[in-house]
Formats: sequence, C-alpha cells, structure tokens
Amino acid sequence: MTWSLKKKTWIFIIAFTSVTMFSIIMLTNYLYEQYYMENQVAQLSARGDVLAEAYYEQNDEEKEEFHQLISFMSRCAAANIQYDDSENLLNGQLPLNIPLHDAERQLTDEEMVNLAQNNPLISTKAGHNEDYLVILNPLLDDHDTLLGAVIISTPVTATFAPFQSVQGLIFAVLALAFTVIVFILKKVADYVINPVEKITAISKDVAKGDFSRKIEVSNKDEIGDLAASFNYMSTSLAEADQKKQEFLGNVSHELRTPLSYLKGYSEVLLDQKGKGEPLETKYIEKIQAEGNRMESLIHDLLDLARLEGDSYPMSLAPIPFAQLIEEAVERMDLLCRQQDIEIRTDLDYSAIINGDEKRIEQVLVNLIENAVRYGKEGHYIDVLMETEGDEAVLKVIDYGEGIPEEALKQLTERFYRIDKSRSRASGGTGLGLTIVKEIIKKHNGSLAFESEPGKGMTVTVKLPLFRESF
Repeated sequence: MTWSLKKKTWIFIIAFTSVTMFSIIMLTNYLYEQYYMENQVAQLSARGDVLAEAYYEQNDEEKEEFHQLISFMSRCAAANIQYDDSENLLNGQLPLNIPLHDAERQLTDEEMVNLAQNNPLISTKAGHNEDYLVILNPLLDDHDTLLGAVIISTPVTATFAPFQSVQGLIFAVLALAFTVIVFILKKVADYVINPVEKITAISKDVAKGDFSRKIEVSNKDEIGDLAASFNYMSTSLAEADQKKQEFLGNVSHELRTPLSYLKGYSEVLLDQKGKGEPLETKYIEKIQAEGNRMESLIHDLLDLARLEGDSYPMSLAPIPFAQLIEEAVERMDLLCRQQDIEIRTDLDYSAIINGDEKRIEQVLVNLIENAVRYGKEGHYIDVLMETEGDEAVLKVIDYGEGIPEEALKQLTERFYRIDKSRSRASGGTGLGLTIVKEIIKKHNGSLAFESEPGKGMTVTVKLPLFRESF
C-alpha cells in the first residue's frame, strides 16, 4: 500500500505531538510529584523541629501547653502529630494508631542509633491500605538518653493532594496545547502539501499535452517560486509545442510545393514521351530547380537541427575578422553586378575574433547576400566593422525598403518571410537567419536588427575578441 505525502505528514504530526505531549505529561508529573513530596516533607519536618524546641524550652509544669501545641499543629497540617514516650517507642516500635503492617512498625537498629544521635528519621512505610510518610523527631535529655519523640504521620496520598488539585488543570492546558499544535501543524502541512498536490495533478494533465492548466498560488516563498517555475515550464512547453506544430506545418508546406512541381512536370514529360513528342528542356530545368530547392531545404533543416543541439562542436580558433569579411564580400561580386549594387567597407584590421571560421563565414555570406538582394538597385550597401571593448561589432546596412518594426522580432523564426513570393523566387528556404542566430549564439555573441520602412535595415553582430591567456 502506497501512502500519500499528506497521510504520511498527518501520521508524523499525530505521532510527534502525542509523544511530545506524553513526555511533557510524564516529566511534569514526575517533577511535580518530587516537588510536592519534598515540599510537604520539609513543612512537616519544620513542624517537628518547632515542637522539639518547644519541648526543650518548657518545664514539667508547662507540658500541657506543649500538648496543646501538638494538637493545634496536627489540625493545621492535616497530619497526625503526636508525642510518644512509651516503652514501646523506646523499644523501637511505632504507635499502633498509625495503621502500618507489623513488619513496618518495628524500627531497625540503624534507625534507633540515628534517633539516639538526635537525627530525625524520615521514611515511607507500607500501611494496610496505603503508604504512610512517617517523621520522627527524637527528644533527648542532658545525657543524650532517648526520652521520647514527636511523631508525624500522614498518608502519602495526602502529601500529593495539592498536586492532584492542580493536575486536572495541567491536563486541560496540555490538551489545549495538543489541539493548538495539531491545528497549527495542519495549517503548515496544508500550506506546503496542497500546492504540491496541485502541481502533481496539473503535471499529469501537462504530460497528456494539456498546457493550458496553471497553478494559482499566492505564496511569496519557495512554494510560490515552485508554482511560478512550473507555470513557466508549462508555458514554455506550450510555446515549444506550438512551434513544433508550426514547424511541421511549414516543413510540409515547403516540401509540398516543390513536390507538386516535380510531380506535375514529370507527368508532362511522361505524357510527351508517351505521345512520341520531344521532351521540352524547360520542364527538365524546372524539375532540376525544384530538386535543388528541396536539397537546400533539407540541408538547412539538418544544419539547424545540429546547431540547436547542445553537443554540436565548434572549432574555435583565432580569426582575422576583417580578412574574412573581405572574402565574403568578394563572393558576392557576381550578385552585386546583377543587382547593380556596390558594397562599401570600413573595417578594423586589428580585430581578431575567437570562432569557427566556416560558421562565421556562413553568417557573413547570409547577411551580406540578404542586404544585396533586398537593397535598392543602383545603390550601395555598407559593411562596417570596429572593436568596442572586448567585442568586434559588425554592421551590415542596406538602403532598401526596410521592414515594419513589429516584424523585426520574427526575422529569426523558422520559415518567416516578409515577402513570401519574392523569397521563394530568390530561392531562399526561410531558415537562413534562424541558422545565423544559432551560430552567433554558439559563439556567445549577439544579433540585432534595426529598420524603418523606406530607410533600409541595419543588422548588428557582436562577437567576442580573441584574448590570449598566459
């Protein structure tokens, strides 16, 4: 049988509180018994000492006052106080009016020696129905001969009577304390366990794909932080699931178009062959172009999947950044001529970055190619690079149509295109900037876009400079 956390907590609360209360009761009972016992013995012993002093201070004619004092103290102390000078006592036997067992009534030789040395005797002796506290104060003459004794006796239960009157109140207080402790611990347990139970229940729904469930916890502590973290995780999973669905939809859409072209043109060619007509070259070229698009798309998808993985290796090495930029600009020469665009550069040749040369070159080619393709014909683009602190700052500026501000945040999303028809016509897969973002992220750099419609776009890339360690 599996017990829930709440049940385990309740068992612990009840067990811990019960053991604690029982220990307190036992300890309190023991301490109070000891206290009252010692207190009563001290009081009765003090009365015996007073009577013994009174005995020694009075002569034979005043003994009547001594007996009256004994009677008065006996009533006040709620104990049996008597003076005994009988032969029985002198022979070591306690008076018969104290209901003791015969074996308990006879004093031992050691006790008689103590009495002869003027030492009071305090002992508890077994009676017929209950135990008795017996205190003997010896009375001696000038020659240290035992003349008699003041004997004080009282049932032990009477000694504990003051404690028993308080005992009920103690139990009532402890019962109230037990209730309060259980109530407080219940509140604490509910405070901790209820959010955990909510998280457990909602996590099962999240595991089934329902990311809409959220935990409503107002706690301003670790429990609240746990709930907030869970809600954040749920939101992140929902966003990831949505992106996955969008990604699958975009991939299927991107592949459906070239596949439909391939199928259509292939059917045309097969139809021409079946009729004995010559195969038209333009259809073969279309099939080749669409095949190239599919190959490029699959390559970019695989490339992106590798880059998004945490284990993808980067071959980091010192790179002369300006030289790498110039090589990327040279690769764009033919495209620049076709677009009638000039690339102007202003580079800091002292900048050395720490990066993967092939991947950084991939970033440069993508950004410069985008600037050339979407810049204004007959104009120019600027490629600027300088150092700022520990970073190399690259800016690629085109002076084309630009894009709306609300579209800037979506530029690095998979398959995002502002002008879908123009992007497809130019052969783009819609994954270029997504790959660029991942590469820069792997290099601990940053990527930013600035644009205004009609004023072109500025792409800023910041990469850490190489710092040789000794």
